Amino acid sequence: MNVAIYGAGNAGSGVAAILRRRPGVTVRGPFGRAQRERALGGGDDAVVIATTSFLHAVAPDVRRAVEAGANVLTTAEEAAYPWAADAGLASELDALARERGVTILGAGLNPGFAFDALVLTALGAVADVRALRVTRVVDLSGFSEAVLRRIGVGHAPDAFAAGVAGGTIVGHIGFAQSMRLVAARLGVAIDRIDRSLAPVVVAGRTAGFEQRDVALVAGAPWFEARFSGHVDPVAAGWEPRDAIHVDADPPVDLTVAPGLRSQAGSAAVIANSVRRLVDAPPGWCTVAELPPATPGPW
Repeated sequence: MNVAIYGAGNAGSGVAAILRRRPGVTVRGPFGRAQRERALGGGDDAVVIATTSFLHAVAPDVRRAVEAGANVLTTAEEAAYPWAADAGLASELDALARERGVTILGAGLNPGFAFDALVLTALGAVADVRALRVTRVVDLSGFSEAVLRRIGVGHAPDAFAAGVAGGTIVGHIGFAQSMRLVAARLGVAIDRIDRSLAPVVVAGRTAGFEQRDVALVAGAPWFEARFSGHVDPVAAGWEPRDAIHVDADPPVDLTVAPGLRSQAGSAAVIANSVRRLVDAPPGWCTVAELPPATPGPW
């Protein structure tokens, strides 16, 4: 299997390192943006695009790789359930992939696993679901300065508030995709998703943030996503963890401690998704439609 990696940052480099250890896999890249055509136009079995979080930004690259005949896996958070970001664009790329006989998938640790695939697995143990709550407490220290500033770290409190209001500080992207992905799999219609973002300030600068998104169904909270991120969670008295609570009869509670590691976990989920991407039916798929990501067989 030939796999090209577009995006030479932590994610792309991590995925490439894992795939190079897999038998029968030839990795090209990671390629930087100056090498876009080499990365996307080679007609590889799969192209991993690890460059951005946003559907509109990644769409031209997805389109180019699909036109070249490659299956595409992108780490863009909005691509996990692209219809939540732009239904028209998602449907257009879905139709193109079907025409070319290839598959597109958005995947990663979150979204793509912690807030959706793992949740759907937990729901297999209940007969009915009243409500869901997923909580992540994450060490942000491994992210680049550019990513940290975009999500809300390293700002004065007034600059944080202005950035949130102006859309330049976005917190964690992808909660809406996870919520709508789970809802679609269960046949549930979400009314709207409410969101709040609060800074965690240390010595006059933001060292982290607390985010809460709530999806309402029939006017009542149905899926609550809580995310607490900090560059030094231990000093803040936070314990990194992932927890899922399913309000059912009986309820289900799952906790992963000390929590899924953001960079290593994302690279593993993406690398472990290449085989299921290639084996999937044509079109734009979601993780809800595919078998679980696994390290093998290859």
